[in-house]
Amino acid sequence: MHQSENLAKPPAIGLIVVGGLNVLAGLLWVAGMILRAAGTLPEIPLGPEGAEGAPARVGGYLAEIVYFLTLVTSPFIIVGAVNMLKGRKYSSAKLAAILAMIPATSCCFFLGIPFGIWALIVLSKPEVKAFFETGGSDFTPPPPPPQYQ
Repeated sequence: MHQSENLAKPPAIGLIVVGGLNVLAGLLWVAGMILRAAGTLPEIPLGPEGAEGAPARVGGYLAEIVYFLTLVTSPFIIVGAVNMLKGRKYSSAKLAAILAMIPATSCCFFLGIPFGIWALIVLSKPEVKAFFETGGSDFTPPPPPPQYQ
């Protein structure tokens, strides 16, 4: 295992966990929608009718949008993190880190923020970029810079 692979592995695994938790949250949302539509679960009250209940209804609609976006973006987070583990598709790995940090695309952004920042820092290192350029195989680190005396 190469040093750059060691650097990329922990944040990539963290992003996979974030993506998996996002999938779970999204699937629970879908299950709730299906059960409410079937009449098995009662509708969630969003506040009293009238103007004073409008903010609660808007908040409920925004939550629905976030769950939908979470479910749609989770595969991108997981695939990008797997690409980061393998040293392939640098842009996919970077996209995964960014999507994991955005609250509107990740229900688990509280975990996505630290792992996303960590991944972006690791992805910016020259040895990790070289790891991606070689496709994660037959990697030899670049020679050290010449020392000036």
